[in-house]
Amino acid sequence: MNIKTIDKCTLEDVVSIWNEGFSNYFVRVHDDQNSFIKRLANEDLNASSSFVAEKDRVLQGILLNGFREMNGEILAWNGGTAVHPNARRKGVAQMLLQKSIEEYKERSVQRASLEAIKENTAAISLYKELGYKIKDELIFFKGSVEMKATMNVEFTRPELLPFLTIYNEDVPWQCQVKSNLSAQAAVFYDEFKNPVGYVLYQQTDSKTKQTKFLQIELTNTVKQDEFCAMLSFVTEGASFTTVNTPLSSRAAKFFININTEEIIRQVWMEKVIDL
Repeated sequence: MNIKTIDKCTLEDVVSIWNEGFSNYFVRVHDDQNSFIKRLANEDLNASSSFVAEKDRVLQGILLNGFREMNGEILAWNGGTAVHPNARRKGVAQMLLQKSIEEYKERSVQRASLEAIKENTAAISLYKELGYKIKDELIFFKGSVEMKATMNVEFTRPELLPFLTIYNEDVPWQCQVKSNLSAQAAVFYDEFKNPVGYVLYQQTDSKTKQTKFLQIELTNTVKQDEFCAMLSFVTEGASFTTVNTPLSSRAAKFFININTEEIIRQVWMEKVIDL
C-alpha cells in the first residue's frame, strides 16, 4: 500500500474515491468537482497535507486535513476519512491516520480534532486507539418555533463575532467563523445593551426562509422564552436545522426542551499531539 498526497492525483480520481468511500455511509456525502474544491477552500483543507492510500495504482481511501492558527496555537482538523467499500477492514484508515499524525508533528500542531457519527463505533474505537478522546457530543436538530416577542438585535458580519466579549471560539471546525465567512450573523442584547447571545446562520432557501444555524452562543442569563425569541426573529417562524450543536451547550438544552427532532448525533474528538 502506498500513501501519497492528494495534490499528486487527478481531481477526478480524488473526488471519485471521496464519493465511493462515503457511498454507503450513515449520512449521504457526495461532491462534484466544483463542490469538492469549495469544500477544500471553505474548510482550509490542505491538498499537500491530505492523503490517499493507493494499491496497484487504484485509490483505496482518502483523508483530508486542515490547519489553522488560533491564539498562537496550531490546530488540525480531520475533514473526512473515507475508505472504498472493497478496501475496508484492511488497515487503510489506520495507515492514513498514522500518516496524518506524522504530518501534524512535522507542522508543530498542538491539537487535532475530528467528528464521527456516534453509531460508527468501529471508527471511534480506532480513533481512541490512536489517542483521540471524546470531548463532547454534537447534535443536528430540526424544528421550528412560533413567532415570539422580539429582542434587541444587531445584524453583523461573521468576521466581527470574535470581537464580542461572549464569543466562544471552541466550536467544531465546520461551524467556525473562518469556515463560514459568507454566512450571516445576529447579536442579541439585554435591556442594558449587554450582549447575551449570538447566532451564525445561513438561509438555505430564500423562498421558504429555511435557516441553518451554525453557531448559537448564549449567556447563562438567557431563558427559554428568550431563546425562542432569538430563533423566531431569525427564522420568522419557518423551519430550521442546526449543525453540530454541542450537547453540553445551553442551546442544546433548550432545543431538547422544545421537542425539536434530533437528526444526527456525532462525537467530537480531540488528540493532544506530543511534539
